[in-house]
Amino acid sequence: MSTDFILFKETQFMGEVILNRPKVYNALNHDMILALYQKLRVWEKAPHIKLILISSSSDKAFCAGGDIKAVYEKGMAHHEELHQFFQSEYRLNHLIYHYPKPYIAFLDGITMGGGAGISIHGSHRIATENFSFAMPETAIGFYPDVGSSYFLSRCVDKTGLYLGLTGARIHAAQTCFLKLTDYFFRNISLEKIKSALFSLESFSNHSIRECLLPFHHEEKLTDFPLEEIQRCFSASSVEEIFENLKTENTVWAKVTLKNLEKSSPLSLKTTFEQLQKAKNLDFSNCLKMESTLTKNFLKDPNFYEGIRALLIDKDQLPKWEPNTLALVSEKQINHFFDF
Repeated sequence: MSTDFILFKETQFMGEVILNRPKVYNALNHDMILALYQKLRVWEKAPHIKLILISSSSDKAFCAGGDIKAVYEKGMAHHEELHQFFQSEYRLNHLIYHYPKPYIAFLDGITMGGGAGISIHGSHRIATENFSFAMPETAIGFYPDVGSSYFLSRCVDKTGLYLGLTGARIHAAQTCFLKLTDYFFRNISLEKIKSALFSLESFSNHSIRECLLPFHHEEKLTDFPLEEIQRCFSASSVEEIFENLKTENTVWAKVTLKNLEKSSPLSLKTTFEQLQKAKNLDFSNCLKMESTLTKNFLKDPNFYEGIRALLIDKDQLPKWEPNTLALVSEKQINHFFDF
Protein backbone atom coordinates (compact mmCIF):
# COMPACT_ATOMS: atom_id res chain seq x y z
CA MET A 1 0.00 0.00 0.00
CA SER A 2 1.38 3.41 -1.01
CA THR A 3 0.53 6.78 0.52
CA ASP A 4 2.54 10.02 0.58
CA PHE A 5 1.20 10.68 4.08
CA ILE A 6 3.58 8.10 5.58
CA LEU A 7 7.10 7.53 4.27
CA PHE A 8 9.43 4.58 4.73
CA LYS A 9 13.22 4.42 4.39
CA GLU A 10 15.87 1.82 5.03
CA THR A 11 19.17 3.33 6.17
CA GLN A 12 21.89 0.80 7.03
CA PHE A 13 20.22 -1.39 9.67
CA MET A 14 17.41 1.06 10.50
CA GLY A 15 13.82 1.02 9.26
CA GLU A 16 12.60 4.62 9.31
CA VAL A 17 8.95 5.70 9.44
CA ILE A 18 8.16 9.38 8.79
CA LEU A 19 4.64 10.67 9.33
CA ASN A 20 4.06 13.21 6.57
CA ARG A 21 0.64 14.80 6.79
CA PRO A 22 1.58 18.09 8.48
CA LYS A 23 -1.47 20.13 7.45
CA VAL A 24 -3.64 18.01 9.75
CA TYR A 25 -0.94 17.30 12.36
CA ASN A 26 -0.33 13.83 10.90
CA ALA A 27 -3.87 12.65 11.66
CA LEU A 28 -3.99 8.94 10.86
CA ASN A 29 -6.28 7.77 8.10
CA HIS A 30 -6.98 4.12 7.29
CA ASP A 31 -4.41 3.94 4.48
CA MET A 32 -1.66 5.21 6.79
CA ILE A 33 -2.53 2.65 9.45
CA LEU A 34 -2.57 -0.20 6.93
CA ALA A 35 0.69 0.94 5.34
CA LEU A 36 2.48 1.12 8.70
CA TYR A 37 1.19 -2.29 9.77
CA GLN A 38 2.27 -3.92 6.51
CA LYS A 39 5.74 -2.33 6.54
CA LEU A 40 6.34 -3.32 10.17
CA ARG A 41 5.42 -6.89 9.27
CA VAL A 42 7.94 -6.85 6.41
CA TRP A 43 10.69 -5.37 8.62
CA GLU A 44 9.89 -7.83 11.40
CA LYS A 45 11.05 -10.65 9.11
CA ALA A 46 13.92 -8.75 7.43
CA PRO A 47 17.25 -9.84 8.98
CA HIS A 48 19.08 -6.66 7.88
CA ILE A 49 16.64 -4.39 9.77
CA LYS A 50 17.66 -4.30 13.43
CA LEU A 51 15.52 -1.44 14.78
CA ILE A 52 12.65 0.89 13.88
CA LEU A 53 12.64 4.69 14.25
CA ILE A 54 9.35 6.56 13.85
CA SER A 55 9.21 10.36 13.66
CA SER A 56 7.37 13.25 11.99
CA SER A 57 8.24 15.53 9.08
CA SER A 58 6.91 18.43 11.19
CA ASP A 59 8.09 19.78 14.55
CA LYS A 60 4.56 20.94 15.40
CA ALA A 61 3.10 17.47 15.79
CA PHE A 62 4.18 13.88 16.01
CA CYS A 63 0.57 12.77 15.52
CA ALA A 64 -2.63 14.40 16.77
CA GLY A 65 -4.58 11.13 16.60
CA GLY A 66 -6.97 9.51 14.19
CA ASP A 67 -8.59 11.42 11.34
CA ILE A 68 -11.74 12.22 13.31
CA LYS A 69 -13.40 14.22 10.53
CA ALA A 70 -13.11 11.21 8.21
CA VAL A 71 -14.50 9.03 10.99
CA TYR A 72 -17.46 11.41 11.32
CA GLU A 73 -18.19 11.36 7.59
CA LYS A 74 -18.06 7.57 7.41
CA GLY A 75 -20.17 7.27 10.54
CA MET A 76 -22.86 9.58 9.22
CA ALA A 77 -22.91 7.55 5.99
CA HIS A 78 -23.02 4.25 7.97
CA HIS A 79 -19.94 3.12 6.04
CA GLU A 80 -18.54 -0.30 6.96
CA GLU A 81 -14.97 1.02 6.67
CA LEU A 82 -15.51 2.89 9.94
CA HIS A 83 -15.37 -0.36 11.93
CA GLN A 84 -12.46 -1.58 9.81
CA PHE A 85 -10.52 1.62 10.61
CA PHE A 86 -10.65 1.00 14.35
CA GLN A 87 -9.94 -2.72 14.08
CA SER A 88 -6.91 -1.99 11.87
CA GLU A 89 -5.73 0.61 14.37
CA TYR A 90 -5.98 -1.77 17.33
CA ARG A 91 -4.23 -4.51 15.36
CA LEU A 92 -1.38 -2.04 14.75
CA ASN A 93 -1.24 -1.11 18.45
CA HIS A 94 -1.01 -4.80 19.34
CA LEU A 95 1.83 -5.33 16.86
CA ILE A 96 3.84 -2.38 18.21
CA TYR A 97 3.41 -3.49 21.83
CA HIS A 98 4.67 -6.99 20.98
CA TYR A 99 7.20 -5.94 18.33
CA PRO A 100 10.29 -8.17 18.52
CA LYS A 101 12.76 -5.46 17.45
CA PRO A 102 13.54 -2.16 19.20
CA TYR A 103 10.90 0.44 18.29
CA ILE A 104 12.06 4.01 18.89
CA ALA A 105 9.52 6.85 18.79
CA PHE A 106 10.85 10.41 18.47
CA LEU A 107 8.01 12.51 19.87
CA ASP A 108 8.44 16.12 18.81
CA GLY A 109 5.23 18.16 19.12
CA ILE A 110 1.60 17.29 19.76
CA THR A 111 0.88 13.62 20.49
CA MET A 112 -2.71 12.66 21.19
CA GLY A 113 -5.04 9.68 20.91
CA GLY A 114 -3.99 7.49 18.00
CA GLY A 115 -0.57 9.17 18.04
CA ALA A 116 -0.01 7.68 21.48
CA GLY A 117 -1.10 4.30 20.13
CA ILE A 118 1.74 4.21 17.58
CA SER A 119 4.40 5.47 20.00
CA ILE A 120 3.84 4.81 23.69
CA HIS A 121 3.53 1.04 23.17
CA GLY A 122 7.04 0.97 21.67
CA SER A 123 10.20 -0.01 23.54
CA HIS A 124 11.89 3.44 23.51
CA ARG A 125 9.89 6.69 23.76
CA ILE A 126 11.82 9.96 23.32
CA ALA A 127 10.00 13.19 24.25
CA THR A 128 11.43 16.56 23.22
CA GLU A 129 10.95 20.02 24.73
CA ASN A 130 8.17 20.56 22.13
CA PHE A 131 6.29 17.42 23.13
CA SER A 132 2.78 17.50 24.57
CA PHE A 133 0.54 14.55 25.35
CA ALA A 134 -3.22 14.24 25.86
CA MET A 135 -6.05 11.73 25.59
CA PRO A 136 -8.98 14.12 24.98
CA GLU A 137 -11.62 11.64 23.82
CA THR A 138 -14.29 12.26 26.48
CA ALA A 139 -14.71 15.79 25.08
CA ILE A 140 -16.04 14.32 21.81
CA GLY A 141 -18.31 11.71 23.38
CA PHE A 142 -15.82 8.86 23.06
CA TYR A 143 -13.33 7.24 25.47
CA PRO A 144 -9.51 6.79 25.62
CA ASP A 145 -8.72 3.89 23.28
CA VAL A 146 -5.67 2.63 21.25
CA GLY A 147 -4.54 0.54 24.22
CA SER A 148 -4.48 3.51 26.60
CA SER A 149 -6.63 1.63 29.11
CA TYR A 150 -3.49 -0.43 29.76
CA PHE A 151 -1.03 2.42 30.34
CA LEU A 152 -3.43 4.89 31.97
CA SER A 153 -4.61 2.33 34.52
CA ARG A 154 -0.98 1.77 35.54
CA CYS A 155 0.00 5.41 36.07
CA VAL A 156 0.91 6.40 39.61
CA ASP A 157 -1.50 7.96 42.12
CA LYS A 158 -4.68 8.26 40.03
CA THR A 159 -2.88 10.33 37.40
CA GLY A 160 -4.03 7.99 34.62
CA LEU A 161 -7.65 8.38 35.66
CA TYR A 162 -7.15 12.15 35.74
CA LEU A 163 -5.65 12.17 32.23
CA GLY A 164 -8.28 9.82 30.82
CA LEU A 165 -11.27 11.71 32.21
CA THR A 166 -10.09 15.28 31.70
CA GLY A 167 -7.98 15.08 28.53
CA ALA A 168 -5.43 17.29 30.33
CA ARG A 169 -2.30 18.12 28.35
CA ILE A 170 1.08 17.29 29.88
CA HIS A 171 4.69 17.60 28.72
CA ALA A 172 7.97 15.69 28.64
CA ALA A 173 9.03 15.91 32.29
CA GLN A 174 5.58 14.77 33.43
CA THR A 175 5.34 11.90 30.95
CA CYS A 176 8.80 10.67 31.95
CA PHE A 177 7.72 10.75 35.58
CA LEU A 178 4.60 8.75 34.71
CA LYS A 179 6.70 6.30 32.62
CA LEU A 180 4.70 7.11 29.50
CA THR A 181 8.00 8.16 27.91
CA ASP A 182 11.54 7.04 28.67
CA TYR A 183 13.74 10.00 27.75
CA PHE A 184 13.51 13.79 27.71
CA PHE A 185 15.75 15.30 25.02
CA ARG A 186 16.21 19.07 25.05
CA ASN A 187 17.69 20.69 21.93
CA ILE A 188 18.83 17.34 20.52
CA SER A 189 18.17 16.92 16.80
CA LEU A 190 16.83 13.76 15.22
CA GLU A 191 19.97 13.62 13.06
CA LYS A 192 22.17 13.57 16.17
CA ILE A 193 20.14 10.67 17.57
CA LYS A 194 20.41 8.77 14.30
CA SER A 195 24.15 9.36 14.21
CA ALA A 196 24.46 7.89 17.71
CA LEU A 197 22.31 4.90 16.76
CA PHE A 198 24.40 4.25 13.64
CA SER A 199 27.45 3.77 15.88
CA LEU A 200 25.81 0.79 17.59
CA GLU A 201 27.38 -2.63 17.28
CA SER A 202 24.74 -4.39 19.38
CA PHE A 203 21.00 -3.91 18.89
CA SER A 204 19.56 -5.12 22.17
CA ASN A 205 17.17 -2.86 24.06
CA HIS A 206 19.86 -2.51 26.73
CA SER A 207 22.43 -1.31 24.16
CA ILE A 208 19.99 1.21 22.73
CA ARG A 209 19.14 2.50 26.18
CA GLU A 210 22.86 2.94 26.94
CA CYS A 211 23.18 4.84 23.66
CA LEU A 212 20.24 7.18 24.34
CA LEU A 213 20.64 7.84 28.08
CA PRO A 214 23.52 10.36 27.75
CA PHE A 215 21.13 12.68 25.88
CA HIS A 216 18.45 12.44 28.59
CA HIS A 217 17.68 15.70 30.40
CA GLU A 218 16.66 15.30 34.04
CA GLU A 219 14.16 17.94 35.03
CA LYS A 220 12.46 18.46 38.35
CA LEU A 221 8.73 17.80 38.19
CA THR A 222 6.91 21.14 38.33
CA ASP A 223 3.45 22.41 37.44
CA PHE A 224 1.95 18.99 38.04
CA PRO A 225 -0.53 18.89 40.94
CA LEU A 226 0.18 15.33 42.04
CA GLU A 227 -1.20 15.69 45.57
CA GLU A 228 -4.36 17.42 44.37
CA ILE A 229 -4.95 14.72 41.75
CA GLN A 230 -4.52 12.04 44.39
CA ARG A 231 -6.99 13.74 46.73
CA CYS A 232 -9.64 14.52 44.13
CA PHE A 233 -9.46 11.43 41.91
CA SER A 234 -9.24 8.85 44.71
CA ALA A 235 -12.95 8.22 44.44
CA SER A 236 -15.44 5.43 43.88
CA SER A 237 -17.43 7.30 41.22
CA VAL A 238 -17.28 10.24 38.83
CA GLU A 239 -19.82 12.05 41.01
CA GLU A 240 -17.45 11.74 43.96
CA ILE A 241 -14.63 13.22 41.87
CA PHE A 242 -16.85 16.21 41.10
CA GLU A 243 -17.59 16.68 44.80
CA ASN A 244 -13.91 16.36 45.70
CA LEU A 245 -13.01 19.05 43.16
CA LYS A 246 -15.65 21.37 44.60
CA THR A 247 -14.23 20.79 48.08
CA GLU A 248 -10.64 21.34 46.88
CA ASN A 249 -11.71 24.78 45.57
CA THR A 250 -8.33 25.79 44.11
CA VAL A 251 -7.77 27.39 40.70
CA TRP A 252 -6.62 24.01 39.36
CA ALA A 253 -9.69 22.26 40.81
CA LYS A 254 -12.07 24.85 39.36
CA VAL A 255 -10.52 24.59 35.88
CA THR A 256 -10.54 20.79 36.05
CA LEU A 257 -14.18 20.70 37.12
CA LYS A 258 -15.18 23.14 34.38
CA ASN A 259 -13.49 20.96 31.76
CA LEU A 260 -15.13 17.80 33.08
CA GLU A 261 -18.55 19.45 33.01
CA LYS A 262 -18.14 20.03 29.25
CA SER A 263 -17.52 16.35 28.53
CA SER A 264 -20.09 13.68 27.77
CA PRO A 265 -21.50 12.30 31.06
CA LEU A 266 -21.82 8.87 29.44
CA SER A 267 -18.19 9.00 28.27
CA LEU A 268 -16.98 10.03 31.72
CA LYS A 269 -18.76 7.21 33.51
CA THR A 270 -17.77 4.61 30.92
CA THR A 271 -14.13 5.74 31.02
CA PHE A 272 -14.11 5.52 34.81
CA GLU A 273 -15.36 1.93 34.62
CA GLN A 274 -12.97 1.11 31.76
CA LEU A 275 -9.90 2.17 33.75
CA GLN A 276 -11.05 0.25 36.83
CA LYS A 277 -11.42 -2.94 34.79
CA ALA A 278 -8.12 -2.42 32.95
CA LYS A 279 -6.08 -2.65 36.16
CA ASN A 280 -6.59 -6.42 36.12
CA LEU A 281 -6.15 -6.99 32.37
CA ASP A 282 -3.06 -7.61 30.28
CA PHE A 283 -2.46 -5.56 27.14
CA SER A 284 -4.22 -7.93 24.74
CA ASN A 285 -7.33 -8.08 26.91
CA CYS A 286 -7.34 -4.30 27.29
CA LEU A 287 -7.50 -4.07 23.49
CA LYS A 288 -10.30 -6.65 23.40
CA MET A 289 -12.26 -4.59 25.92
CA GLU A 290 -11.64 -1.45 23.86
CA SER A 291 -12.77 -3.19 20.69
CA THR A 292 -16.09 -3.94 22.36
CA LEU A 293 -16.39 -0.41 23.73
CA THR A 294 -15.69 1.09 20.31
CA LYS A 295 -18.27 -1.13 18.60
CA ASN A 296 -20.87 0.22 21.02
CA PHE A 297 -19.69 3.84 20.97
CA LEU A 298 -19.94 3.86 17.18
CA LYS A 299 -23.66 3.12 17.55
CA ASP A 300 -24.14 5.92 20.09
CA PRO A 301 -25.18 9.39 18.85
CA ASN A 302 -23.06 11.17 21.49
CA PHE A 303 -19.87 10.36 19.57
CA TYR A 304 -21.07 12.05 16.39
CA GLU A 305 -22.60 14.94 18.32
CA GLY A 306 -19.28 15.57 20.08
CA ILE A 307 -17.34 15.60 16.80
CA ARG A 308 -19.96 17.86 15.22
CA ALA A 309 -19.80 20.40 18.04
CA LEU A 310 -16.02 20.50 18.44
CA LEU A 311 -14.66 19.83 14.95
CA ILE A 312 -17.37 20.21 12.26
CA ASP A 313 -19.70 23.09 13.17
CA LYS A 314 -17.32 24.22 15.95
CA ASP A 315 -20.11 25.73 18.04
CA GLN A 316 -18.58 24.08 21.14
CA LEU A 317 -22.09 23.25 22.34
CA PRO A 318 -22.61 19.50 22.22
CA LYS A 319 -26.06 18.30 23.23
CA TRP A 320 -25.26 15.21 25.28
CA GLU A 321 -27.82 12.53 25.98
CA PRO A 322 -28.05 11.91 28.90
CA ASN A 323 -26.94 15.43 29.76
CA THR A 324 -26.10 14.89 33.45
CA LEU A 325 -24.18 12.27 35.40
CA ALA A 326 -27.26 11.49 37.48
CA LEU A 327 -29.19 10.42 34.38
CA VAL A 328 -26.55 7.89 33.28
CA SER A 329 -27.72 4.51 34.53
CA GLU A 330 -25.58 1.55 35.51
CA LYS A 331 -27.41 -0.44 32.84
CA GLN A 332 -26.26 2.03 30.16
CA ILE A 333 -22.65 1.78 31.30
CA ASN A 334 -22.72 -2.02 31.43
CA HIS A 335 -24.18 -2.11 27.92
CA PHE A 336 -20.98 -0.59 26.51
CA PHE A 337 -18.96 -3.53 27.82
CA ASP A 338 -21.29 -6.15 26.29
CA PHE A 339 -19.92 -7.75 23.15
